[in-house]
Amino acid sequence: MTDSGLACPDWPRCHGQLIPPFSTPVFFEYSHRIAAASVSLLVVGTAVVAWLWHRENRFVLAGATLAVPVLITQVLVGAVTVNLELPETVVAVHLAIALALLAVLIVTTAAAIWERRRPGASAPASLGHPSWRSFPVLAAVAAAATLVLILIGSYVANSGASLVYPDWPLFNGRLVTAGGRLANLHYAHRLVAVVVGLLVLALMAKAWRSERRPVIVSVVSAALVLYMAEVFVGASNIWFSLAESARIAHLALASALWATLVFGAAWAYAERRVTGE
Repeated sequence: MTDSGLACPDWPRCHGQLIPPFSTPVFFEYSHRIAAASVSLLVVGTAVVAWLWHRENRFVLAGATLAVPVLITQVLVGAVTVNLELPETVVAVHLAIALALLAVLIVTTAAAIWERRRPGASAPASLGHPSWRSFPVLAAVAAAATLVLILIGSYVANSGASLVYPDWPLFNGRLVTAGGRLANLHYAHRLVAVVVGLLVLALMAKAWRSERRPVIVSVVSAALVLYMAEVFVGASNIWFSLAESARIAHLALASALWATLVFGAAWAYAERRVTGE
């Protein structure tokens, strides 16, 4: 977002040093690596705690354990991203793995919370496969669509397709794409955004019609607010010619929407397994 991806052209060091001389781009990139190292310690610590004190909950144990290889993969792909000088496909893969790690940690957290809500229980009883109409499945589908939206957005940003169309919500004053790789990529991003919006609205209807649990309603309401903010910030990227603040906010809101939907799906599924509803 700040064109700092190659401020440190080598890995794991930065300009051949553990602590490089700082400029603004180097500061951003080096801060990213420090944050990644901090997250790595927390993920490994979570796995250790799960194996020591939460073995009886297979969801917590599996999630905390799975997070470690996902993290390792993320680190290695990050190194490849730097060494290959930020190719758009590798950048998208790097982002996808980061979002997958976030999802694993969210699911693990939901499982741990519900374990504490039912003292003395080992593994919750299975309720079988939910129907496609159930809230957890619908939330998971919405989350998956959001992931697709984010990854296409990554391609749009890194391929130079962000300003192919200078207007919004139309496409050069039309409803259909003019054709061409970049134009079609941009068009696909907006179409998937519409699909995500429809799924979020369907979740809202589902929550108010049949769920009506405070946590679920709060999650869906947050998702709707995040989606609306995401749409208008996305439009502002075009209106303000990819202003740095708008680009950062766009990705942050999309990631927050993804996290919210994953949490909603995980929470609703864990709740139904524990309560038997």
